Amino acid sequence: MTTSIIVTGASAGLGEITAGELAAAGHHVILACRSAERGEATADRIRTRTPGAGLEVLELDLASLDSVRTAAGKLLADTGRPPLHGLVCNAGVQVVNGVRQSADGHELTFATNHLGHFLLIQLLADHIAAPGRIVLVSSEVHQGPLKSMGFPAPHWQHPEALADPAQTELGDSAKAGRVRYATSKLANLYLTYELAPRLAGRGITVNAFDPGLMPETGLDRDWPAWMQRIYHTTAPLLVRILPGTRTVARSGGDLAWLATSPDVADVTGTYFSGRRRRASSRQSHDTAHAAQLWEVSEELVAER
Repeated sequence: MTTSIIVTGASAGLGEITAGELAAAGHHVILACRSAERGEATADRIRTRTPGAGLEVLELDLASLDSVRTAAGKLLADTGRPPLHGLVCNAGVQVVNGVRQSADGHELTFATNHLGHFLLIQLLADHIAAPGRIVLVSSEVHQGPLKSMGFPAPHWQHPEALADPAQTELGDSAKAGRVRYATSKLANLYLTYELAPRLAGRGITVNAFDPGLMPETGLDRDWPAWMQRIYHTTAPLLVRILPGTRTVARSGGDLAWLATSPDVADVTGTYFSGRRRRASSRQSHDTAHAAQLWEVSEELVAER
């Protein structure tokens, strides 16, 4: 049976490869992209590799709650596609320089990597048919520097503070930007572990995915030009020699596998690194933090 699967951040990198893998397997793939133009270009590239692929582009800016609502409304109004069975929450940003705000005035990293996906899931969960799957792309950076090649550890705070670009506890240095990114990846795990039992009785599984360090992707786009050149020049070497480093092709295949494979059809509330189950940090299993994040997120995304 042909099913529809949404992939956010599908215009390049991990999202594009994952969408291509899913399309090649016969699924109808909805490329949810901030830029519809870039999304259409990506769809054309996938069709070149997979003629006849079932693809559509949905304009979606996760940093704008209005955009999320509009996109979900358009999606649900169009009933001419195969039933929706999957949502891959892949899109993400890492702000290196300064502190940036979302369209709603929230800190951009938290807004994009957590709040936008939280609202999208809220709006679509009732419309995902069983057996359904939701996969949130997290990262090993939530584990701290000892397990993420020196990446700064997350710094958990009350979710209202995480959403507030004016809070000064972290500052606006490059390290602070990376800390916010690691913290957003911890939020992805809190959401996974809070959401999985809520949907368990409805035939929808919820899992988190670590794609590893992928030097080929665009999370370095805010870095200085000279650093980007060095990073991309050394990317092939990094993939070969650094543990935890993967090609985007490998991670895209692994993410598509987690979103569709019968091998994990009944697995929920689990953290995967590639195709292996992995223990997430002790902090990520703090149920009080997860519940608080859920409650505050509902308040932050509520229409006013």
